[in-house]
Amino acid sequence: MRGRGATARRNVDRGDVNPHVLRDGDGAPTSPNPAPRALTPADDGRTYTMTVGQVARLVVSDPEAPDPEVDGTSVLVIPVVNITASGQREWELRAIGPGTTTIRGQGTQPYVITLEVVDP
Repeated sequence: MRGRGATARRNVDRGDVNPHVLRDGDGAPTSPNPAPRALTPADDGRTYTMTVGQVARLVVSDPEAPDPEVDGTSVLVIPVVNITASGQREWELRAIGPGTTTIRGQGTQPYVITLEVVDP
């Protein structure tokens, strides 16, 4: 896991074979923190790694929660239509290309979750 003081950045300027490897402040590779199958507002402030083609879910226990704001193009955020009264909102998170996507939720359960997508 990344230390709190580490500054993760892409290492394109160092000529690495895989420019999508996250590095800490000393240039050492950081350990990936793989995205769980389901993310919730409890994951607020966390950064997870996904590989292209991977799918996860975002589940918010507020049935009136607004759609999250999405900053980035590496993850598609697709609303899931629940045909039963589940008492929650759900979105599919589909990693479609390398990069960073930040997902922000508003309402009664605000959250910010960052997803780093890398090639498999």
